[in-house]
Amino acid sequence: MYQNNKSNYSMPFCGLTLKLYETQKKAPSYEYSASSTKAKFMCSLTKKLYGISQVMEWYNTPEVQAYAKAGYNLKWGSKIQQAKETKYGADTEQVVTLYMVKPFNGNQNVDGLKPVGQTMPQYKPQPMTEAQPSAPDNAMPVENINDMDKSMDDEIPF
Repeated sequence: MYQNNKSNYSMPFCGLTLKLYETQKKAPSYEYSASSTKAKFMCSLTKKLYGISQVMEWYNTPEVQAYAKAGYNLKWGSKIQQAKETKYGADTEQVVTLYMVKPFNGNQNVDGLKPVGQTMPQYKPQPMTEAQPSAPDNAMPVENINDMDKSMDDEIPF
């Protein structure tokens, strides 16, 4: 199951799989079910069987912990497939899997567009230039502040 693209992954598929069998009922009733006392999850790495209460025991095994230490996360998935054996008069079965998956890398660009940081021009610091005088050519420096006050006061016409 799921191992058809092994060359794309550095580690083999790691998961616990449980098969649910068809009930011959339609929704809103349950279409697939399994007995909680008889049904067992199968490890894809060791082929060992685990009950529902032993999922944490499976997760703590050295084989699965190697995935956890490599940064993999747990994820649930299910699919409906053709049954290999016809049990209970059903042709299909639902396979529910708890599996380890690499976390999504947000740096990958999905839509083909560049991120904003790459499309916007980057700020480039400019070297400092010498200030240019802004006063007109006929401007004269003020030598006495009191003289300046009198010359700048305009008569307000009333």
